[in-house]
Amino acid sequence: MTMTSTLTAQFPQPPTGSTLLYRIGVAERKLGVSRSTIYRLVNEGELELIKIGKRSSRITAASLHALIERSKAEH
Repeated sequence: MTMTSTLTAQFPQPPTGSTLLYRIGVAERKLGVSRSTIYRLVNEGELELIKIGKRSSRITAASLHALIERSKAEH
């Protein structure tokens, strides 16, 4: 399995025309968690973080939506 297919399987793409990346603060509000929890989820591989330039980071919408779907399936 290639890296691309692995990532696609792990983080399915959101519908066309929707947001691709979320600011950290937006991801916090969508999930109802703290900034440190967002970074913990990134470190655990639950969310995918993209660096933009030297100081900006974004969370992929696909990884955020996938986390929400996994959480739904657990309950």
